[in-house]
Amino acid sequence: MGTVIYPMQEQYREYLIDEAKYTGEAEGIAFPETEEEIRQLLKSIPADEGITIQGGKTGITGASVPKGGYILNLSHMNKVKDSSAREDGTASITVEPGITLMDLKKEVDSIFRRTPVFWPPDPTETSASIGGIASVNAQGICTLLYGDTKTYIESVKVMDPDGNVRETGELDAFVGREGITGILTELTLRLIPKPESMWGISFFFDGDEGAGGFVDAMREGLPQAEGAGVAAVEYLDRRTIDLIQARKGTMARIRELPDVPDEARAMVYIEIHGAEEGIEQIAESLMEMAAEQGSDPDQAWAVSGEAEIEKMHAFRHAAAETANLFVEEARRKDDRITKLGSDMTAAGRGFAQCLEECRSALEEKSLDACIFGHALENHIHINILPPCYEEYMDGIAVMRQWAEEIRRTGGKVVGEHGVGKLKKKILEGLLPEELLEESRALKESCDKGNRLNRGNII
Repeated sequence: MGTVIYPMQEQYREYLIDEAKYTGEAEGIAFPETEEEIRQLLKSIPADEGITIQGGKTGITGASVPKGGYILNLSHMNKVKDSSAREDGTASITVEPGITLMDLKKEVDSIFRRTPVFWPPDPTETSASIGGIASVNAQGICTLLYGDTKTYIESVKVMDPDGNVRETGELDAFVGREGITGILTELTLRLIPKPESMWGISFFFDGDEGAGGFVDAMREGLPQAEGAGVAAVEYLDRRTIDLIQARKGTMARIRELPDVPDEARAMVYIEIHGAEEGIEQIAESLMEMAAEQGSDPDQAWAVSGEAEIEKMHAFRHAAAETANLFVEEARRKDDRITKLGSDMTAAGRGFAQCLEECRSALEEKSLDACIFGHALENHIHINILPPCYEEYMDGIAVMRQWAEEIRRTGGKVVGEHGVGKLKKKILEGLLPEELLEESRALKESCDKGNRLNRGNII
C-alpha cells in the first residue's frame, strides 16, 4: 500500500542522493499512489517533522534530498487522468506529478495520433517527472522559441500540509516554488500543434572567438522567415565534447552519430522549427553567418525529422550526464565533493566576452571545467570538474566570484535549476534578496511553517 512508511534501510539509500551527488538523511520513505494516500501520510507523520517531496530525483541542487524527516516519493503517481482536443488545434492533458517526460511524450503521441500535438517544455533529462519540472519551472533548450514551462500549464491541484486540496490556475505560488508551498498532485498541461518540420544544424569552430562571434552576430540579427523560427542555440566547448565522446560507445542513443572533428574546439547547435520553406531560408542565412566566423559549412552536421532531432537532444543531454559522471567518480575518492555547476545568466555583455571571462577565472585557479548552455541568452552552465577536495573548494570560490559579478551587473544568479539546498549552501549570502524575501513570505503563509521540502530556498 502507498500509505506504508518504510524505514530508511539500505535498499532505499538511492533516495538520499540526487544528480548533483548531494546526499542527505531521512527517517523513512513512502510511495503514495493517490491523493488520499498522501493525505493519510501527512496525518501519520509527526507535525514537527520535515517532509521532502520527490519525483524523478534528476535535480542538481539538492531540492529533493531530505535533511531529516520523511520522504514522499511521488513516482508511483504516474497516470494520465484526462485529455481533450480543441477546435483551434491545441489540446490538454491532465496527469499525475510522477509521470516522466519520456512517458508523457509517449502518451501524447498515442492519444493524439490524428492531430499531432506536443508539450513544448523539453528539459534534456527525459526521466524527469512533470511535477519536478513544474516545481522548478524548468526550461530545456527550446525556451527561446516557446517560452518557459509555466506557459504550458493550465492549472494544478495542490495539497497543503493539512491535507486540503484545491485546484487553481493561479500558478505563481506553486510553479517554480520547489515544493515549499504545497504538494502538486495533478497538473493540466497545454499542448500545441507539432511544427511541420524540425531541423538541427551543428556548426564547429576552431575556438571560442568564432563561436562567440557567431552567437553575438545572431543576437544582433537572428534570421527570420515566415512560418519558422529558431528554437534553440546551444554552445558546447571542447572539454564537453571530449567527455561525451569518451563515453559515446556506452550511450545507445548517440552511438551512431559521427565523431566531432578533432580540430573543432567549440560547437554551436541550432534547432529550427516550422514550415519547410521558412526553415530553409533561416538555415541558409545561418550557414553564411557561421562561415563569416570561420566555420566550415562542409563539416556542419545537418539533421531533420523528430527521430534525428531526438539524437541531437540526447547528445546535448550527454553534456550534463557525463559531467555528473565525472563528479561521481571524484566522490569515490572523497565524498565531500558534489556537483559544481553554474545556472547563471549574464547581462550587459556579449557571449564571446562571457566565455573569455569564464576562461580567465578558471585559468587563474588552474581549474578543469566543461562549459555548455543556452548561448543566445548568455545562460551558461559551467561545470567545474575537481579531482580533489582542494580544487573543489577553489571551485566554490570561483562560483561565488561569478555570483557576485552577476549580481553587480544585473544578471540572474538563479536560473532553471532552482536553488535547493546545495546552491543555498554554496552561494550563501549571494542569492537574490527578492528571492529570499519572497521565500520568507511564502514560509509565513504556510500553515505549518516550512514543513514541506525543509531547507529549499528558505
